[in-house]
Amino acid sequence: MNKFFRVFNLVRLSLFQIGFGIMLGFVQDILNRVMIKELFLPATIALGLISLKELLAILGVKVWAGNLSDRHSIFGYRRTPYVLIGLVSCIVSFILAPTAAYEVRLDGAGSLVSIIFSALGDVGLWKLSVIFLIFGFGLQVATTAYYALIADMVDEKDIGKIAGASWTLMVLTAIISNYSIGVYLKVFTPERLTQVAEIGGLVSLAFGLVAVLGVERRNAAVGTGKEKHSIPFSQAIRLLASSPNTMLFAFYIFISIFALFANEVVMDPFGAEVFGMQVSETTKLFKPLMGGTQLIFMLLTGFLLSRIGTRRGAYFGNVFGAVGFGLIIAAGFMHDMQFLRIALVVTGIGLGAASVSNITMMMNMTAGRSGIYMGLWGTAQSLAIFLGHSSAGVIRDLVFHFSGNHMLAYAAIFALEIIAFTVSSLVLPHVSREAFEAESSAKMSELEAAAEAG
Repeated sequence: MNKFFRVFNLVRLSLFQIGFGIMLGFVQDILNRVMIKELFLPATIALGLISLKELLAILGVKVWAGNLSDRHSIFGYRRTPYVLIGLVSCIVSFILAPTAAYEVRLDGAGSLVSIIFSALGDVGLWKLSVIFLIFGFGLQVATTAYYALIADMVDEKDIGKIAGASWTLMVLTAIISNYSIGVYLKVFTPERLTQVAEIGGLVSLAFGLVAVLGVERRNAAVGTGKEKHSIPFSQAIRLLASSPNTMLFAFYIFISIFALFANEVVMDPFGAEVFGMQVSETTKLFKPLMGGTQLIFMLLTGFLLSRIGTRRGAYFGNVFGAVGFGLIIAAGFMHDMQFLRIALVVTGIGLGAASVSNITMMMNMTAGRSGIYMGLWGTAQSLAIFLGHSSAGVIRDLVFHFSGNHMLAYAAIFALEIIAFTVSSLVLPHVSREAFEAESSAKMSELEAAAEAG
């Protein structure tokens, strides 16, 4: 019976990502496209707003949240309260975002100087920025505590399966919700967009509560080897800076996540500006086709990782990802919809295999300190997503400004991702879990000794 409840709790714990699949799919695909194409915001500003959800992680919120959940329980629970605080913050800001977007009065037309001055004085833009920052705070706190909870509860040999199932549910949810939203928004109005956010927020809350409440036992003792001495944020930064293997893996996570996620905010605008698709068309094409393929290969890779290994899984994903983005560039220049569909499938294969492999590798590289290292890896991940999303907007605007060609602008973004996949493959052979764990043990002993002496 105990085994049954353990499996049941792990299954429902994986449901947590359903809510984030709904919210992130809406924000990064639909609301993003609406801001660029329908509200005529410069891509630099629209994608900059989207990337604000990662900014707080760069400033240390992930490390802070991971460390806090290691050191301080709330009502006897170490992870669950932080997950719920983050979830509620996300949902409230998510529901407010579409209405706030329509309060922005900034127009992308005009000179750069006029756009900058208009942005600085736009109250609606400042309000939307605060909303995205709150969303980012909730996202970083909730996901850091959630991954730490998985690392606490799941045996190492099963982490790949849980990570695969969890991310599969998130992608599947984004696909289904985006397709359904696309059908609903065939008659597009701001009011309908707001209704979608309100319903999506409530559904996300329901799944989040079902997923995490009661999974963690109150005042539960941590299993042997699952968690060790925790350190504050300032020491975590010193640990990162003074540990070559830790720094190397943080860089690997950074470049891999950049390759995987920089595209996610530009696919729908790409379809709108290069192929002339409507909101309902882009919503029903990119996420269902590329995301659907990604979903299948996330699931397959997650269950095969114990046999093929995370390194082979990452290599496989990198190759298909690089080739896929090359095909997307070719399809755009040819303006060939059928070829674009093939390219999206190839890209989805790469994204699915690489994402599960890298996330599983990240979960395994904790040296028995899941909270602090998940915070460090999560910070590197968020920095990559922040730079990927924001730089995509800058590149799109700059290349289009000088060339007047939307396809050249998006080709530059996709080419950058091909480079990132290549660099990731070159760094991967130098990543060693054994060297990392040995170095971590030595460095932590040094920090503990220094703390006792001080």
